Amino acid sequence: MRNLLLVGSHLGYPMDRTPLGGGAMVGLQLVRHWTPDATWRLLVLGSGPQPPSPSCQYVRLAGREEALVELGEMAYARFCRDFEARTTAWILERRSELKPADTAIVVNDISEGPDLAALSGAGYRILSIWHVDVVDYFNKLYLHRLVAPERLTRLHERLRAAGVERILPDVLSLVFGKQRETVSRSTRIVVPSSAMAEMILRCYGGLEGGADLRRRIAVVPWGVWAEDAGPADQNRADELREYHEIGPDTVVLMTLSRISPEKGIHLLLEALRLLEASGRLDGRDVRLFVCGEPAFMMGQAYLKKVRAAAARLKKVKVVFPGYLDGESKRVYLSLADLFVSPSVHESYGLNVVEAMHAGLPVLASDHYGVRDMLPPDAGRLVHYPSPKKAPGLLAEALLGMISDRETLKTMGAAARAAAAAMPFSAAAEAVRVAALGMLG
Repeated sequence: MRNLLLVGSHLGYPMDRTPLGGGAMVGLQLVRHWTPDATWRLLVLGSGPQPPSPSCQYVRLAGREEALVELGEMAYARFCRDFEARTTAWILERRSELKPADTAIVVNDISEGPDLAALSGAGYRILSIWHVDVVDYFNKLYLHRLVAPERLTRLHERLRAAGVERILPDVLSLVFGKQRETVSRSTRIVVPSSAMAEMILRCYGGLEGGADLRRRIAVVPWGVWAEDAGPADQNRADELREYHEIGPDTVVLMTLSRISPEKGIHLLLEALRLLEASGRLDGRDVRLFVCGEPAFMMGQAYLKKVRAAAARLKKVKVVFPGYLDGESKRVYLSLADLFVSPSVHESYGLNVVEAMHAGLPVLASDHYGVRDMLPPDAGRLVHYPSPKKAPGLLAEALLGMISDRETLKTMGAAARAAAAAMPFSAAAEAVRVAALGMLG
């Protein structure tokens, strides 16, 4: 019998109330969509306290008493190393049962994964799922794009060749070393967008052989698994409209993500402040729902910054509903006229697809995750030439879209049709076939 072994540090948590991000949700949905039969079985390694699905054999490793979302950078790095060591040892100790010829290993992310050099050296074939290009993320969030990611990877390669990598802080090793190892040791690499695939090729094509690396990369957009709103959702939506005093002329904006610097919520709030200061929102009734909870590492500090920016708005009422489970998400999406994704970095944008599924037009920054999924008739993309120019460009685009309510409705219909053509079930099957296909 063939084995599909999924390794995901963020698996095993109740995602209806745990803000661990899109990668964790994708891992959970993969497990729920995969249905083993007589020819293969599903095993899952995670750190959370509960099995993600009754259809899998689940093993908890490197569990923590404290919530993952409360960990800072150093503590999270230690957790990653602990999970790496424990999952690698667990697999290698069972090599006689989980024979490399019969076992495909799927790694759900990069920095939090097992030791791929040890596993591939033992003969295992590995499919790595990239939810974030961690080098690109690190460059945008910590280095403010001062250096191109491909230059950073070449610098790391020189340091590695010179033996200097061993004395670098472990956090940098988790960013650069783990990603380099993932590229080198993965039989297949699954990414959610064509732009991410091209970024990997720019960074590592010269190190791995461009043609071979391109052959190993598969672009699999995740699509949507959200349910349609029902009668109970409509009743709750009516209650919320009354509570928040949303009338027929109210313009309702919504953004939905974990609250973290890369999500660009501060840019959206600054764009609204600019519109208020210019008088161009005079006479308009505008609400903004900022949905989500702080992420681990920089989340709490960023939430304070975002709340302070919201408090400076005079005309726009900003509401923070917190983390939304599936039902609440459907209800709040039904209130909105426009979904805004102002992210500085976004690998894909699961919440954008959910908004499209709900029939919402989308205003998004031109991050490479959204380019493949948002048709021109379903919304608008805004390119950020620099962080300083971003709020002004967002403001102009936002004003243009909310000034034409009929066009918003037309865009929403196009968005819904586009999302309907992207079912998550197709993505889950593509990953399963690719993983088990590595076994021949």
